[in-house]
Amino acid sequence: MRPRSPIGAHVSVAGGLLNAVANARDATCETFQVWVSSARAWKPPALDPAVDQRFRELVAEAGLGPVFVHAAYLVNLASTSQATFDSSVAAVAATLDKAAAIGAAGVVVHAGSHLGAGRGPGIARIRQGVLPLLDRAGDRAGGPDLVIELTAGTRNAIASRFEEMAELVEALGGHPRLRVCFDTCHAHAAGYDLADPVAAAAALDELAKLLGDRLALVHANDSLDPPGAARDRHCPIGDGTIGEDGFAALLAHPGLAGVPVITETTGDPVQMARDVACLRRLRDAARG
Repeated sequence: MRPRSPIGAHVSVAGGLLNAVANARDATCETFQVWVSSARAWKPPALDPAVDQRFRELVAEAGLGPVFVHAAYLVNLASTSQATFDSSVAAVAATLDKAAAIGAAGVVVHAGSHLGAGRGPGIARIRQGVLPLLDRAGDRAGGPDLVIELTAGTRNAIASRFEEMAELVEALGGHPRLRVCFDTCHAHAAGYDLADPVAAAAALDELAKLLGDRLALVHANDSLDPPGAARDRHCPIGDGTIGEDGFAALLAHPGLAGVPVITETTGDPVQMARDVACLRRLRDAARG
């Protein structure tokens, strides 16, 4: 039988990091993702050895994992602004430190935008910022990895198409601590028609061919917009333009076997539990 992909959600840390574990359990998660600092500010996460250790214990007691951390949305490692670039590098470094402290498997960061400077300069900028972070991550046994997320095909995007991410991975020397996150809404927006089961399977074939050995995580999000719209607007599983048939085809594909699947469709705990349950049902049907 094919390896089972754990299913979960991005859960709230309101009231403290430790609350994330209970929130994940309430949503019947098997894996989960969190913020460890504000999603829209440069303030670094606080290291608290007692809390960080207790978080590890609670995750283990609940039988959850792997855990992923999402870096702040402000991060753009391809930015032409020196201030934004410096703040981005510092934010990712601090988030990796916190992720290591809580036993997370990886830190997710968007591939970024070159802001009109061109792909070549943008990739060179990412290389300048990311290689030292990867080397630093490599000095830690067991993690976390740096997980770069494919984006939605908006103007000046560095890596929305699979071949673009493969080029970025190559530019980063194929570093062993570099992994990739595939977001269904982003891929649909970037022109991969995931609503059509045949086209979805073909997209996953291409993903597996180009990036299969790098794939660490799937963000499972339905889309409010049609394929190729270059708009990143999530909605609940089955309520958007991908639909349940698209997700069924994705979860049945051997390229995703065993890869954690985390939904980011909503902050509403009731809807979150529905989305997790839907994805688990589709996964289990695919496994037979």
